[in-house]
Amino acid sequence: MGSTDPEEFEKELERGASREKRMDWDDAEAFYDALLAGLGKVSGDDRHGRAMRAMALLRKGNALMELGRWEDARRTFDEALHEAKASGDEGVLGQAALAAGTFAGNRGDSERAEAFLLESLELFHRRNDRASLQGRGWAFLNLASLYGRTGRLDLAFVTFTKAQNTLGAAENWGGVAAAWEAQGQLRRVIGDEERWQDDLSEAVIFYDREGMKEKADALRTLLGRRIV
Repeated sequence: MGSTDPEEFEKELERGASREKRMDWDDAEAFYDALLAGLGKVSGDDRHGRAMRAMALLRKGNALMELGRWEDARRTFDEALHEAKASGDEGVLGQAALAAGTFAGNRGDSERAEAFLLESLELFHRRNDRASLQGRGWAFLNLASLYGRTGRLDLAFVTFTKAQNTLGAAENWGGVAAAWEAQGQLRRVIGDEERWQDDLSEAVIFYDREGMKEKADALRTLLGRRIV
């Protein structure tokens, strides 16, 4: 039976996150696959081990989703949700609900997406640690994007602001950038020519702060100018 020290596991997740920041999704998926193999078989009553498996599965599922491997992602998220429930950890359950909501939203199932995202928010509000604060921020961001896609624009912009503020409080600059980018793209879709570029410029600043050069440069290209 494999095992991983909790502190070392967190370091491994950080190593995986560095691949995600580079948008190297094939490498990220392979990394998380290897991390899961390293965890080995976890006994049914090992709640901490099952929580770690859930987190690794969630990161792998996200990489699969970015690669457009939707069926593989769905199966991985289903397994992650099963492990999260078995762990009894509300923070991990919140992450699993967030991932399920994000997946459903990306597949066009708005009703299911909203239900999962609201569930994740409720779970994240039960704790005040940094991980829960970040979880709230990402839940707000995904809800805001969902509201925008379904025409609830006032609610979308209010929720984008909540996402930016919450992720900023958690010092998750990549998340802050993603919130500004999503807001800017929504403004662009609805023809708000004056403000969408301002929003994307804010996103560039925060992507640079997080060291996410590929994302920042892609937005610079879209904006047609270099921001320093």
